[in-house]
Amino acid sequence: MKCSDFTIMFAEDNLSIQKIYEKNFLKEGYNVLLADHGAQVMAGLKESKVDLLVTDLEMPGMNTFDLFPVLKKDHPKLPVIIVSGHYVDFKTEFESKGFNFKLFLSKPVSVGVLKEKIREILKIDPAEVK
Repeated sequence: MKCSDFTIMFAEDNLSIQKIYEKNFLKEGYNVLLADHGAQVMAGLKESKVDLLVTDLEMPGMNTFDLFPVLKKDHPKLPVIIVSGHYVDFKTEFESKGFNFKLFLSKPVSVGVLKEKIREILKIDPAEVK
């Protein structure tokens, strides 16, 4: 499969980080959706087929703690990467609640590392990347 076969939603309220995600992942050929608050995440998931959600923990309107019970109920197979500056002990808490996430990454995270992890999760051959 190729990058263009996948849609990634980036949920991040920092517009500078959003732009970095958008620029880098569009360049690789992914379909990119952006959300800067929880309501946009929920609307985007209802309106589009999303293959992977990359989300910050803290967002206006609905943080990730509010979002995950909804994801668990309505999108149980959606892989999620959490990128946050608030990493300590959250992985264990999320696991104990049965939330489906693939990876926690601590900010700041390099775009190269994020790209690599996304390719692993989506099973994209690096030779297929633009």
